[in-house]
Amino acid sequence: MKHSIEEAKKLGHGAILFFGHPEYYPRFGFVPANEFGITDCNGENYPAFMAMELKENFLKNITGKFIEADIYNDDLNREAAKVFDRRFNATV
Repeated sequence: MKHSIEEAKKLGHGAILFFGHPEYYPRFGFVPANEFGITDCNGENYPAFMAMELKENFLKNITGKFIEADIYNDDLNREAAKVFDRRFNATV
């Protein structure tokens, strides 16, 4: 995780937002996204929706809804994901 955070900084990203295990990721500096005024696409928030600023004050005065890219929509990508996974595991 530390490597990924450093790579995101090198690439110039200002923040990371994602859904993850709320007992695990705070050790790396992640906090609930609602601390920055950001909710999920339905206007909700819960412990698994987390954020981390990579640039100081990058999320200051930011409010809004986090909308995931279509690539994460299981209904749209289920078959493509299976084809991709087959490249690594012939039993999928």
